[in-house]
Amino acid sequence: MEKILKGYYATRIYLPLSGLSRKWRRFSKCLMNKESKLLQQVNLPEVSWKDCTSKRIIKIWENEQANGNVRISELGVINMIAADCEDGTNLFEIGTFDGRTLLNLAFSSPSNCSLYTLDLLPTMDTHFSLAPGERHMVEKKMPGERFEKYQKSANSIVNKIHQLFGDSASFDFSPYKNSCSLVFVDGSHAYEYVKSDTYTAMDMIKRGGVIIWHDYGIWEGVTKALEEIESNEKYGLKNIKGTSLVYWKNEK
Repeated sequence: MEKILKGYYATRIYLPLSGLSRKWRRFSKCLMNKESKLLQQVNLPEVSWKDCTSKRIIKIWENEQANGNVRISELGVINMIAADCEDGTNLFEIGTFDGRTLLNLAFSSPSNCSLYTLDLLPTMDTHFSLAPGERHMVEKKMPGERFEKYQKSANSIVNKIHQLFGDSASFDFSPYKNSCSLVFVDGSHAYEYVKSDTYTAMDMIKRGGVIIWHDYGIWEGVTKALEEIESNEKYGLKNIKGTSLVYWKNEK
């Protein structure tokens, strides 16, 4: 019951309030003619989370948020989209960090789904330069450390998860082509990586599948890359209202 209440709070209370807060801060900066690299004006059209999923009630695990995690409101929306995924398909996450989001995806998705998560180890070289201020997300104790506590209590859930290591700009994603019902893009926030990860996600997503990007309007590289891609490709990318999430469904 506690996890359901957290899910209700995340989507019905925290989400609208945080959305209003972001709009006000953007409006205030615009009035004062101030620019912020961590809060940009956004141009993608908005969509309600209710138009992105058939679910209305969801549970949330690992409520505590660390610097680099998605907001609890965003986690609630992502979990509901994961619950809509086709059973037996793959879910793929680019950017593991501490594993909070993927753990929630594992609990929320259908039982026969397999989840893959790719992360960069501190000793690995990068194909592109990382964005300033995100090195701490690479130099962490262990990618996916939040999985550890569930090894015994929820072994069948944790066993759905497969950890992969490498640089997303040079990793071989071909085994996952057209197999994913959900791809969550939350790797490097650098412009070059966001563009590369986006086209990678487009290759992996199956018909009817969904791609979610994190930190739109928050990190300059994410905002610039996604708006440029939408301008050039006309995919139909949309910002989920009140969040930094961008949503796209493969209808082809």
